[in-house]
Amino acid sequence: TIHSWVFDTGLDLAVASGFTSAFVVQQAYADIRYKWLGLRLGSWEEMPTPLNHSLSSGGMSWSGNARPIPQIRAGFPDYITLFPFFKLKCETSYGWFTDNNFQKKTVGETDYKYVKNAKYHHKSLYIRIGKPQWRLSFEGGYTLDEQFGGYQMIGKEQVWDLGNTMKDYVVAFIPQSGGDDGPANETYFKGNYTGNEHFKFSYQLKNSTISAYMENYYEDFSGMGKLNGMDGLWGIEYATNQKQIINAVVLEYLQTTNQSSPLVIMVPSDVSKKDIVTDNYYNNWIYVSWQHWGMALGNPLLRSPIYNQNGYLGFPYNRVKAVHVGWSGDITDKWTYRMKLTYNQTFGTVTEPTLDILDNYSTFAEVTYMPQMTNGWIFTASTAFDTGYLYGDNWGIQLKINKKF
Repeated sequence: TIHSWVFDTGLDLAVASGFTSAFVVQQAYADIRYKWLGLRLGSWEEMPTPLNHSLSSGGMSWSGNARPIPQIRAGFPDYITLFPFFKLKCETSYGWFTDNNFQKKTVGETDYKYVKNAKYHHKSLYIRIGKPQWRLSFEGGYTLDEQFGGYQMIGKEQVWDLGNTMKDYVVAFIPQSGGDDGPANETYFKGNYTGNEHFKFSYQLKNSTISAYMENYYEDFSGMGKLNGMDGLWGIEYATNQKQIINAVVLEYLQTTNQSSPLVIMVPSDVSKKDIVTDNYYNNWIYVSWQHWGMALGNPLLRSPIYNQNGYLGFPYNRVKAVHVGWSGDITDKWTYRMKLTYNQTFGTVTEPTLDILDNYSTFAEVTYMPQMTNGWIFTASTAFDTGYLYGDNWGIQLKINKKF
């Protein structure tokens, strides 16, 4: 720190087996801040919404489930006080998807589409209302993420140039139509949009906090207007600042079955025909899906495309109902733990439902050792397994060593 300047860097490398890459640069970034302004460059794991990301099932439009997207981000990364009871933070960024080769290899010789050299744009605005002496507080905001630009491909053939000039970066910041020379699905807005509306109320007790929250996912105005029924992530959270065997608990219900549908409309060119108008969460006709390196950028309970066996990079199982619980605690001063349990049911998509309900059970357990004599070294071991019809029976372990300087 030099006066009001703050500089920070991070590097996170991983070696994996049975993954998309044997060697992964998970994080590599530089963070520069001056007073309340921030500029960050590189790839980093981010959790933009005010969830308990160590225990939650994951945010609706961004969960940290996929590999980070390298980007340049600027704004107010931390809350700034405008009034004694009112705080605000906002950021915007541009980035670049890095999974061209993965998509090309996955699609292979099939007729499925993918987009190479796609770009990324992000906007977020959050507010916090409350004072330290108030027991009740509110936190809420909006995020808007977009895939834009790149080239739509079918096999080795380029089908569309989706816009790769500086003008397209401006259009991404201020959404506009794609014009008459682009794909038909970009007539209204150019690019693939996903977003969150987040609302959280917290009640402060003596040494703990109880919160209730909801994340509403949207891809268009029907979702923003909550025409998608009970769809969203609904949760309650308990957290304490005391060291005890259970210091935090999260209970969540996830639903994505409505998708603002079904709305049946007449086809103008032939009144004897009808179309079903619906959202199709995480799927897009042009950009295929909201994924990076095969993993869902949003909530991972919507099964990621990496599990598809036919070269399709979309989400064939995006209608889900799920119950999730996570809790953590302190075993001793040096040992902590974390547990998560999830049960979910999947119904396919609105237009292609499954014949039977596919259910799945998932479990995660983790222990962390933080010895004082090692001066910043942290050792973590975790295990997870799935059982059910959606993923099959799977089991895995992870060993992690961190060093904080």
